[in-house]
Amino acid sequence: MTIFGIDISNNNGPDIDLAQVAREGFQFVFAKVTEGDGFVDYTWPRYRDAAHTNGLLVAGYHYLRADADIDAQADLYLEHLGDAATMVDFEADSGDLTTFWSFVDAVNARGRAINLSYVPRWYWQRIGSPDLSNVPGLIQSSYVYGSGPASALYPGDDSPFWIGFGGKTVDILQFTDAAMVAGHRVDADAFTGTLDQLRALLGLAPSTNQGVLMALTEAQQADLYEKVQEIWGQLRGPDGQGWPQLGQNPQGQNMTLVDAVAKLQHDLAPSPIPAPKATS
Repeated sequence: MTIFGIDISNNNGPDIDLAQVAREGFQFVFAKVTEGDGFVDYTWPRYRDAAHTNGLLVAGYHYLRADADIDAQADLYLEHLGDAATMVDFEADSGDLTTFWSFVDAVNARGRAINLSYVPRWYWQRIGSPDLSNVPGLIQSSYVYGSGPASALYPGDDSPFWIGFGGKTVDILQFTDAAMVAGHRVDADAFTGTLDQLRALLGLAPSTNQGVLMALTEAQQADLYEKVQEIWGQLRGPDGQGWPQLGQNPQGQNMTLVDAVAKLQHDLAPSPIPAPKATS
């Protein structure tokens, strides 16, 4: 199976509705947290929290800069990351692979493991095509032409865009920067595998869902739960204690919606017509 996600930052604005993103079938979000040793993306906290609320897996990324102190970059990133998977954005102005590993080591030394590495093929070639066999979770980008729904733009699981490089297989493919998602033009990514396999790549525990719920995305499960809770509340009243505006039963308890309908039916039922008296 192929799972789709989006990659966003302040460049996309602060108003992407992640509930709508989930409804459109996407299951993960990568969003920018920091860059260098001083830039903090103001959209990150909202997108991180909205991703969690809507059942989307989320990773926050740091844009690595070769012209900034590595320790300062690691401190800034982890100060603002919060509860999300980790990701390094390693491309223009990020230096060579020595810079990459210095940052990974600095983050690891602070108690967090790097889960994902965005290393586009063009940048790998620019820095001399080094060995990437040990980089965690390789994300590579090659874009199709055009704009539209991500599923329509996706070049397929057998696309040459998926071919590995530097001794590393491609784990996630960013295949467009022009997907129309929730009314916004964004980068779109694909992962070929199960949701639990993606969770493992992000360093998250496997889903505990069992049975028929396994067929639903996490966002769909959250939506189903909310609907069940709403229906239960409407039928049973707040905290299951009935609705005071519907009156009380003979025991003095607030009536539920079903109780009230039953009483109404009883009250509106026509009185039985008495039988005619017998004549002598």
